[in-house]
Amino acid sequence: MSAPTIRVYLLDDHEVVRDGLRFLLSRTEDIEVVGEAGSAAEGTAQIPALHPHVAILDARLPDDSGIEVCRNVRSASVTSAEASSQRRRRSLSP
Repeated sequence: MSAPTIRVYLLDDHEVVRDGLRFLLSRTEDIEVVGEAGSAAEGTAQIPALHPHVAILDARLPDDSGIEVCRNVRSASVTSAEASSQRRRRSLSP
């Protein structure tokens, strides 16, 4: 039985860095690069929709930082999970 695939997202404003990381990661059969972006705005929009297991984030981006992207994505994820939980509770209520 094969190992589960690790879904990776790449965020770096330098395309050559993303290309290099993608190349290195592609050499491992249980890692799949599911998306990439060159700006914080793109990453913040794409990461939640792609559900990567791991995101490799550049700390310094032209429009923000990878640290802020991480905070924003995690915050959106928690907010979304809370909303789903509330909807489930309402649907189960008499």
